[in-house]
Amino acid sequence: MELIVTAVKREDGLYHFNHSHNDTVEELLMNGTEEVLDEHYYFFTHKFPISGDEIEIRLNEEEIKDYDTLLVKEVETEEGTTYTDTTLCSPVWLCPWLEGYFGHRPDEIYIKLKPINKGLEAFKKRTGMINI
Repeated sequence: MELIVTAVKREDGLYHFNHSHNDTVEELLMNGTEEVLDEHYYFFTHKFPISGDEIEIRLNEEEIKDYDTLLVKEVETEEGTTYTDTTLCSPVWLCPWLEGYFGHRPDEIYIKLKPINKGLEAFKKRTGMINI
């Protein structure tokens, strides 16, 4: 099963996302997860994200081609699950919302990340140039 969300950087340094599952609005990514997203964002763009920057996150229980990192489950509590990002060797905390979506808390989650360059996307749409 795959989950795709677009996380938006907030002024307070956290990220949030919206999703149709349970009519989710501004679900927070926090407790260290925001720091891991900042690092991955920097690897792709060579700049740290600022408020309003977005990153697409693909989470998949099965290995996907060219995944960027693998999250391995470490600690599971009622409040959430801590995973280790195997690329950065950093903890990632995910709340029980994930269990509601997948129906369980996956032992491993393959992650593909894509920072969204809104200026470039607008240029492509306006000019029809898609191979940039």
